[in-house]
Amino acid sequence: CIRDRCLLAALCLVVSSLFAACGGQGGGDVHTTGIPPDHSSVGVPPIVLHDPSPGQLEAFVDVTMGGYDPTSRELTHIAFIFSSNGHPVQFAGHEQLVCNGKAISLHNPQAQNIEGATSALAGQTFHCTYSASHASAALTFSVPRAPAIRSPQEQAQVPRSKNTIVAYDTQGGTLMGMVALTPSGKAIARLDTPGAGQATIDTSAFPAGAGSISLTETLNFRATQSGTAFASLKTGGMGIAMIEVNWV
Repeated sequence: CIRDRCLLAALCLVVSSLFAACGGQGGGDVHTTGIPPDHSSVGVPPIVLHDPSPGQLEAFVDVTMGGYDPTSRELTHIAFIFSSNGHPVQFAGHEQLVCNGKAISLHNPQAQNIEGATSALAGQTFHCTYSASHASAALTFSVPRAPAIRSPQEQAQVPRSKNTIVAYDTQGGTLMGMVALTPSGKAIARLDTPGAGQATIDTSAFPAGAGSISLTETLNFRATQSGTAFASLKTGGMGIAMIEVNWV
């Protein structure tokens, strides 16, 4: 997941001339779509809490779908991020988080997530309950659809031209950008050209050989809560689709 975030940051720099920011759209205390806050930043130390009530916690559900290498392209990662007054929380009591009947460790940050095949997780609804002491908060969300590049296909022989057409599907979110790459060059796509769900890329200057096409989108989904409310409950994430092609 860390590697994917770094590669995503690099892609954001590529498309920054076309997009004002590489984040999502704000939406208040109950819903925000975008990249989660970086609680690991230098200067933001964790805070140790023993059995904090939901009202002491800011909760963030982060969904990452796909990636830039073969091991992550078909995976979805769901992370539950808890902070208090802007500081990441280190749980030190008897706190519990259960999602769809499965316990999620709050005391081991490396296990504080759900990961599985995108084909199994996309569209699935999760009912999660956080409990500590005598208080509990329930949150519900559905995993959105993953983005997809419909054509060309994986490992296709793609002719280089000024108007290489790529068809894509991003019904689960908001498209941020698309790039075509070779080991020595890149080209940024013109989105929704010549029509909706299509992009045009000038690949005429590419050398023949191996390359790739990738897109990223912010994921749009909501979480609802019941019981004792969290101080805030937000959602966000990133969908990534990538195919390898051969430029001819």
